[in-house]
Amino acid sequence: MTDYGRNGIESFTVVTGAQGPLGPGSELYQVPMFEQKSDVDAVQVSARDAGMFTVDPTYTYQVTRTKGPSIILNYKHLGTGEGFLDNVEANVLDKLAIDAYREEARNYTTDSLMNNLGSFERNVEEKLKLKFAAKFFTLNTLTSGLTPPKSMADAIEKRNNAIQKANEVRNELETSKMLLEKARIDAETNRVQSSGLTKEVLQQQWIEAIRNTRNKVIITDGKTPIIIGQ
Repeated sequence: MTDYGRNGIESFTVVTGAQGPLGPGSELYQVPMFEQKSDVDAVQVSARDAGMFTVDPTYTYQVTRTKGPSIILNYKHLGTGEGFLDNVEANVLDKLAIDAYREEARNYTTDSLMNNLGSFERNVEEKLKLKFAAKFFTLNTLTSGLTPPKSMADAIEKRNNAIQKANEVRNELETSKMLLEKARIDAETNRVQSSGLTKEVLQQQWIEAIRNTRNKVIITDGKTPIIIGQ
């Protein structure tokens, strides 16, 4: 910066490499062009029906190339030196992120926000990209770290537990049905087999066994044969 910045953007020139002594009214500012990361402090945002959510945003960004002079002109009041960009984050960019979340949250009820987290976060990111661009920065990534109200988190946990329990009961019921069906089939099989082995059938099988044996069979009283092997 030269001439105390009196000529606006015309007072700024982009330079690289080592710089010599600065003249009166001149000052050297450093603007990193590589990607930066900011972790915003967690804050609460309110849905349209007053449901309170917590967001803990983290984002990465870069200075829009060729916009270094504009950044210095607009934010030099925040200080100079290595902490310059940190001050811009804390006083400008972080606030833009928080405002974007608060504005978007008011477009949802508590239930609709929980059911549309994906679209909520996409909308915040799209708005924030435009806001960053207007401040000469490029937003690269954004994560919200959004958590629902405790009452809703508890309700969700209870619902998930109930679903899990219902699934367990359903599985137990299906197992019981299968065991009952198996017992019925076994009982039916036993009944059929028992009913098939009547006195007459057993007598016929006895006769067939004697007829087909190679051993000598001596009939005594007609009831209990003596079998003599060959």
